[in-house]
Amino acid sequence: MKSSAKKVMTLLLLTATVISFLAIQSEQYLSEDVNVYEKISAGSSINYLIIGDSIGRGAGAETKDLTWHSQFEMLLRDFSGSEARRNSIVQSGATAFEGLFKLQKAPKSRDIDLIFVLFGENDRKYMDAEQFTFFYERLIRTAKERYPNSEVITIIENPLRQEKFADAIYRISFHYGAKSLDMRTPFKESGMLTEQLTTDMVHPNGKGYRLYAYSIMELIKNHIQKKSDIAGYPKPLTRNQAIYLAEKKHPDASNGFQRQNGVNISKHPGDSLEYEFEGSILGVKATRSQNGWLVNVYIDGNYVRTISTWWPFLRERFLFIASDLENGPHTVRFETLEGASPHNKSDKTMVQISSIIVAVEEKK
Repeated sequence: MKSSAKKVMTLLLLTATVISFLAIQSEQYLSEDVNVYEKISAGSSINYLIIGDSIGRGAGAETKDLTWHSQFEMLLRDFSGSEARRNSIVQSGATAFEGLFKLQKAPKSRDIDLIFVLFGENDRKYMDAEQFTFFYERLIRTAKERYPNSEVITIIENPLRQEKFADAIYRISFHYGAKSLDMRTPFKESGMLTEQLTTDMVHPNGKGYRLYAYSIMELIKNHIQKKSDIAGYPKPLTRNQAIYLAEKKHPDASNGFQRQNGVNISKHPGDSLEYEFEGSILGVKATRSQNGWLVNVYIDGNYVRTISTWWPFLRERFLFIASDLENGPHTVRFETLEGASPHNKSDKTMVQISSIIVAVEEKK
């Protein structure tokens, strides 16, 4: 009897081991060879990544459950039983430049099946359509380099009015086989006023985000029915895409700025900070806060723009300054301004700059 019991236990253990092995192999097969549309159709769980700005974050929703991504997850669960695990690289006020830098610096997530990209509305304030096209494409390429088996859905945000920026998103999406969704159309066709769908004429409220979620779900259903392929990785559309955004941390000259824990800090107007760099692209890593101030930026002695380090919350930000500079050596000078920042209501002023961001040849 004891011998028979041992044989039964051994058989059960062997069976469990085989089942476990087959399950692991099946999971590996699914993760490597089945695209997101097939996974959803089969009711399998998916991992997805959002790279975007405040709308990507879901700002404006009355509750967390009313953000577009929470509503999308619920619709997906109702449609096929699929659970969607969310990963986010989002920041209010972000541009594609900032999204690219944060994506390059972010730790690699678990395998990603689906990537949502939401930029454009902020970009048009800081760069022209050609500059946006370059950074938006580099972002798509970086995402596909990291997650080659992922589908990409690009979203044209509801408040975007600059057609050149929307056209850039369409053109890049078509080139890579990404699926583009223009949320201006569902907003227009809803029959509702912008005031009814947004909190501030820009950011959707729960009703507006419901349109996002339903439109995304309908897009996915359509491509499940078509048995569509996912986005690919063809040759780039725009000029040299083999770049990587890197930091230069130490300034070459400082007047009035004090360096503390790797951050250059000014509390007085007229202070200046200089960096020497090479290449055609320039950004700055700065801390923005309620005490933030205004800074003039000069490249090779020429005024380029004024940036603000004010923000309602303490945040480390990666701000675009210029591109299309001549290849070769340059000098950038940051100079704190006199007079009040229009948003700073405190009696304190502070500018905090950690580094500049420049383009180098892509790491192999």
